[in-house]
Amino acid sequence: MTRIPEEQIEAIRSKTDIVDLIGEFVQLTKRGKNWFGLCPFHGESTPSFSVSEDKQLFHCFGCGASGNAITFIMDMENSPFTEAVIKLAERTGIEIDADVSSVSSEKPNNEFKHMVEAHTLAANFYSHLLLNTVEGEEALQYLEKRGFSRESIEKYRIGWSLNDYSALSDLLKRKRFELREMEQAGLCIMKDDGTGYFDRFRGRIMFPLCDDLGNVVAFSGRTLSSGKQEAKYLNSPETPIFEKGQLLYNFHNARLNVRKTGKVILFEGFMDTISADRAGVQNSVAVMGTSLSETHLIKLKRIAKEIIICCDGDDAGWEASKRFASMALKKGMEVRIALLPGRMDPDDYIAEYGEEAFREKIIANPHSYMSFIMSYAKRSKNLSYENDVLQYIHEVLEELASRSSPIERDLYIHQLSTETGITVEAIHQQFMKMVGKHVKQSKMNHGPDDSVKHTDPGPPKKKTGTERAERLLLSHLLNDGALYDRIRVNRQELFVRDEYAAIFVRLAGFYEEHGTPDFHRFAETLEDRNLRKIVLEAAMAEKDPEHAEEEIDDCIGHLDRYRVGLTIQEKMHESKEAEKQNDHTRALELAREIIQLRKSMSAL
Repeated sequence: MTRIPEEQIEAIRSKTDIVDLIGEFVQLTKRGKNWFGLCPFHGESTPSFSVSEDKQLFHCFGCGASGNAITFIMDMENSPFTEAVIKLAERTGIEIDADVSSVSSEKPNNEFKHMVEAHTLAANFYSHLLLNTVEGEEALQYLEKRGFSRESIEKYRIGWSLNDYSALSDLLKRKRFELREMEQAGLCIMKDDGTGYFDRFRGRIMFPLCDDLGNVVAFSGRTLSSGKQEAKYLNSPETPIFEKGQLLYNFHNARLNVRKTGKVILFEGFMDTISADRAGVQNSVAVMGTSLSETHLIKLKRIAKEIIICCDGDDAGWEASKRFASMALKKGMEVRIALLPGRMDPDDYIAEYGEEAFREKIIANPHSYMSFIMSYAKRSKNLSYENDVLQYIHEVLEELASRSSPIERDLYIHQLSTETGITVEAIHQQFMKMVGKHVKQSKMNHGPDDSVKHTDPGPPKKKTGTERAERLLLSHLLNDGALYDRIRVNRQELFVRDEYAAIFVRLAGFYEEHGTPDFHRFAETLEDRNLRKIVLEAAMAEKDPEHAEEEIDDCIGHLDRYRVGLTIQEKMHESKEAEKQNDHTRALELAREIIQLRKSMSAL
């Protein structure tokens, strides 16, 4: 395989701005010299993920993840080194040898790579049928009548599946895909008699569903017929590469625009996202079905400060808006709700009022959460009736009591008074009763000594002296090739933990090949993510350059004493076992060895 020249790797790394790169995945805020955001490698609600613009490195104080631009792509996208370098080369405009690119693209690093490859083949096949065949003309005309341009069809890779039982299955078989695996991937179904397979999707407009990296992993197929004998939409089943609770439609396209605006628009369905995109709203995503998961919200919170929820104007849409908003608030996100009139969905609204009205009146003019709650509580009530008035006030105050600020409280209590004719004083008294009830209920649920539980990991475990010594010594070795040569010649054992010993061995091979220290490049050669994390954490450790030799000697001395201490513990255990077996000769011999070890330890 053709290798990427070292100078080209260095050029790609140095030309990549790590803040811009990571900012495409994580919403970053500058504090002092560094940038901070929510770690993309573990779930957290308080930012502990730091990006250094000066050092071009990132580090998470919560989970310990560390790295540079190349290792970030390796870890974030589970890519091998060459693939990560090629991706950054494309991003920076640096040309890579064609042989390297082609070899890399032929070897996707994915446990279920055949399933992903098959979906890519299927998407291309369906797209060709829609755009270039007589069989796809009716579907293409339907889409054009619905306002789809050729550009939009190609962007979302929309296609057409033939009304044929085995068109795709036959193609997959010709391309040497195992149809049993393709059934697990959701592309075909085994016949009842077990004699073969048939296509899952037939005679439908095909909408590919992509993962966060833009790989097609599933489909949603829409029928052209208006009959009730078959479902309007047919979706892929959940498979090893597709989970509804993990996938957000259009996430890979919207991520950059979301980061730029700090806002993400959340729709109920993928057709809403496509319609919004045609109207110039390019920072939207959609859930698959009506379920919003914790995983969805974690992804969105990493890249957006504010979420604008836009569901259909029917009863189900109102309920979905309330459910989505409540979940997002619990995750600590700023939440607004864009309301559609009547029972319209976004496509209906755009068709009737136009794209500009949708952008300016709906998306750019969302309601606050409490404003939405007041509309939600009021829509099914007649305020001419006393019971409805009391119920309306009760529902709004319940929300105010659990989450409002003092300003919100005063604002909405006055609004309630205006709408219902009840005095501000009376509503305020009722509100204070509810607040007291909430406090009492909270104490009953948690107890006086309980604290609120978070999913975040606690503060990082404090490192022991031995762990600090290993990290500091490795830091010196990573930055001083001469030190490595000197220690390797004179020492058989150095590090205590297996991970550090493994890094020490790999460092030998690196120095033999490259000659000079380069912790960035060394980390990139390590396939094991945990070893990369240890290397880059050590590389960032604070050292005292004026007293380097003393530091190194102290670290080695500490590790030697620790190793001798472990040997003493083992000998003491053996001695106790010998005494239990009445082997007094062996116990005495071990006692002498322990005394000698303790003397040697004091001399270190």
